[in-house]
Amino acid sequence: MIRSMLLVALILGMVHGEDDVINDAPPSMDIPEGAPPGTQAMSFKQPALTEEEEKGQWFPVRYQCDACHIVVHNLGSAFRAAEKKIPKKKKRQVLGDIDILEVVEDVCTKKGFEQYSVQEFDGQVVLKGPAFPDRNAPGMSMGGGLWPTRYVNYCGNKVEDFAEDEIYDYYRQGNLFHELCLKSDCRKIVKEIPDAVNFKASLSPDEEICKAQDKAAGTCKNSAKQEL
Repeated sequence: MIRSMLLVALILGMVHGEDDVINDAPPSMDIPEGAPPGTQAMSFKQPALTEEEEKGQWFPVRYQCDACHIVVHNLGSAFRAAEKKIPKKKKRQVLGDIDILEVVEDVCTKKGFEQYSVQEFDGQVVLKGPAFPDRNAPGMSMGGGLWPTRYVNYCGNKVEDFAEDEIYDYYRQGNLFHELCLKSDCRKIVKEIPDAVNFKASLSPDEEICKAQDKAAGTCKNSAKQEL
């Protein structure tokens, strides 16, 4: 299924328009007097992109850690929302295989990138959106174009490296960002897990015991679902 989504994304990406230019800044770019430390100045410049970033259908290396932030943020948010729909009378408040599969497949679609754009912050071109609450300065940014296609391609490749239930187990254990990002695209880039991608599920007593054990022995594998 994921492979089919990637193929469709590649085909759709070949027919595209220019990136949408988004200007959410009021008519002033100065930092207000008395603004708290860390307040970012507004930028009216369009982000300066390389030819690869303008025409390529894959996330360039310099954006891949940010892209992983987005995938984890979307996965964690979707898992959390799905768990809230579980009837309260159910003994174990965890998702089943079908629900997990639906969450993972739905995350790797273009709508998962709708709230994101590309903007210049402090001289660097970065991604802006819900996974990056500290990047909140108004100004000129870009969205649309090939960016959603790049997200679909990146997300599909990322989740293909893991089984769906394995991804859910990482979420349940609070290791989603560590396993998907810190061991690969964010290695040596991010030292601490940002709050926006630090998902911690409410574990059952048995899961808490399992988490404290040596995971290398495989004793925690699918522990949540085995208790259903």
